[in-house]
Amino acid sequence: MNLNRHDSASARGGGTARHGARRRRPAGQPPLALIYGLLLAPAAFLITFNYIPALSALYHAFTEWDIGGDSTWVGLANFRALAGDPVFHKSIVNVTKLGVFAFATHLTVPFLVAEMIFHLKSERWSYFCRVAVVLPMVVPGVVTFMLWSYMYSDAGILTELLVRLGLHDWVRGWLSDPKTALWAVAFVGFPFAGGFNVLIYYAGLANIPGSVLEAAELDGLGALGRIARMHIPLVLQQVKLLVVMTMIGVVNGFESIYILTMDGGPGYETTVPGLYMYLNGFSYQRMGLACAIGLLMLLFLLVFTVTLNRFMRTGDYEPET
Repeated sequence: MNLNRHDSASARGGGTARHGARRRRPAGQPPLALIYGLLLAPAAFLITFNYIPALSALYHAFTEWDIGGDSTWVGLANFRALAGDPVFHKSIVNVTKLGVFAFATHLTVPFLVAEMIFHLKSERWSYFCRVAVVLPMVVPGVVTFMLWSYMYSDAGILTELLVRLGLHDWVRGWLSDPKTALWAVAFVGFPFAGGFNVLIYYAGLANIPGSVLEAAELDGLGALGRIARMHIPLVLQQVKLLVVMTMIGVVNGFESIYILTMDGGPGYETTVPGLYMYLNGFSYQRMGLACAIGLLMLLFLLVFTVTLNRFMRTGDYEPET
């Protein structure tokens, strides 16, 4: 009987000791109160400047509202107005054209550049090329767009080059001609070897196991065979990331168009939903309609991302050699 009581007391003592050991924090680790306090400030900023404005825009998409004034609930009136708005329809056509062009260039050219860097034998030259590709990223986007605006001007490089080549008939107002304005905007950033996209592709190529590459060489696969049958399938995770980011940039972006054309002109030839949202909110004083456009853009991106993740599986691929 005494032995049993001793074992029971020892078990309780051991449990208490283990419980205390679980609660004991390692020496030198900051107290939990300080950790939670440091997390509280960024969380408050995130809620105040991200989530609250997003929820406000969601609500005001169903109202007639302008900044500084009272909002009036109008239900789906803003969406019905957009459904019959020819300018909004034109902006969707324009952004679709820009999106097709962006996917055709911003996903392929950086991959080719990354492949060329990846196949360099010299590590020094590989490092130099990566730095050269990334270096233009330090230039602010506004400066880049202003430089392209000058290039498209009457005294710009493009017009001057055509004049010197004697191609006077080809000279035109690149941003003022309805036939060329949208494509002039699309070609901003030529030759499209964007540093970020190149680095994403290069990181995917660099993570391909060496054993896989050696097996491909033993099987006699040439350079094109390795790219088609191994490299592309093994960087599909990077491709999916860049597809999502490219789509977000195409749908939400309007900075280049605003700087190059100011109002999406000539006419509405370069107007896109993002720019039309901005103009409605801050130029036409129709903030409720602008919020409705923003909500439609958000819903489209959500549906696109979910659909892409559903049908583009990238985690279970094994290369064939």
